[in-house]
Amino acid sequence: MRDPAGLQKSAVVDMDNERAQRWGWALLVVGFGGFLAWALLAPLDAGITAAGTVVVSGNRKAVQPLVPGKIVAILAKDGDRVTAGQVLVRFDDTQSRSQLDIAKGQWFTSLATEARLTAERTGNGAPEFSPVLKNEGADPRALAAMLLQGQLFSTRRKSLSTELAAMKEHMRGLELQMQGTEASMRAKEDQLGVLREQLKNLRNLADDGFMPRIRVQDQERTISAMSGAIAEDTGSIGRSRQSIAEIKIRMISREQDVRKEVESQLSDIQRDASSLSSRLQGLQFDVLNTEVKSPASGLVMGVAVHTIGGVVAAGTPMMEIVPRDEVLKIEAQIPPHLIDKIKPGLPVDILFTAFDQASTPKIAGNLTQVSADVLMDPKTNSPFFKASIDVTPEGMVKLKTNEIRAGMPAEVFVRSGERTAMNYLLKPLLDRVRRSMTEP
Repeated sequence: MRDPAGLQKSAVVDMDNERAQRWGWALLVVGFGGFLAWALLAPLDAGITAAGTVVVSGNRKAVQPLVPGKIVAILAKDGDRVTAGQVLVRFDDTQSRSQLDIAKGQWFTSLATEARLTAERTGNGAPEFSPVLKNEGADPRALAAMLLQGQLFSTRRKSLSTELAAMKEHMRGLELQMQGTEASMRAKEDQLGVLREQLKNLRNLADDGFMPRIRVQDQERTISAMSGAIAEDTGSIGRSRQSIAEIKIRMISREQDVRKEVESQLSDIQRDASSLSSRLQGLQFDVLNTEVKSPASGLVMGVAVHTIGGVVAAGTPMMEIVPRDEVLKIEAQIPPHLIDKIKPGLPVDILFTAFDQASTPKIAGNLTQVSADVLMDPKTNSPFFKASIDVTPEGMVKLKTNEIRAGMPAEVFVRSGERTAMNYLLKPLLDRVRRSMTEP
């Protein structure tokens, strides 16, 4: 027979076990229900993960000379940090500068000559030199060219004026001579009239016998001589007029010859000036580019020239500049079977795996471009779509304490939307069931 105290103790233990079981089942149901509710309702980021590489928006910039040259100085080496416009390599500029100086002197002369010929053509009192030439007045060659052409203008103008003045003076002398001859001829004509009246009277006296016939003949000879003198004066006047006309023609012809000469020389010098201007620009370009400068601020990499005195052809890559402070881009390889899940404009979380994950947060980015066709990885021969991702300005601020370089690895998570945990768990099963239902 059992002890009543033992029976009572056993009943208490059974009641405790039953209560514990009920609490256990209750916790299990609540936990499962909570998990189920979370799995059905809690949103999780949906997307794809891919490996990527850091690039710069401008990529590496090659440093190439625009003109061939002989190296006299190499001013940058691998790893140097340079600024845009900084001289990296210097070429020998002796020959280029010599040719430039010669061409510049010839150009100054052509501009000054053009101004002098223009003044001669238009009849200006002095050459009007171009502002370009005046601005170069500090150059002794430009000043000498202007002085020389100014003096030549004065000399040529004076010579022509003297020549024309001599012709005018000759013409004036002929005019005075002609005026004297005309006055003499008028006097002779008056005398001839008197002589003819006398001859008429003498003939009447001779006919009446009061005057010898020889006196009439003498008077006739005098009248004939006077008529000859008048005829000679008429011829002299005609010759003077002809000489004056010839002098006028020579003056006009001389001025026309000078004008034609000036026009011809002006055309030639303008052509020469244009040709020299083009040559001057080319030589200035050569001299300017004897200093090879950095196209951007960044780090020097891949220096390919090391020999002082070496000759480099135009366009030869000498080194590369990896730009800094530009928008960072991540180029990721997306597997072809996931391409339908991404499109430009989607947000991206970027993780730079080269840094300490505890101190480097995820960086925000934007998917900006997806390649139009599949590409092949030359190393693995695997197909992929290239996705370009820009780091946002906020992300750039977070990365200021880290030195990001081109070529660094990165892991990207392209967020394509939101899904529940249950969707993650059941989607593979549902997809398989759907495919099995559609199989023949």
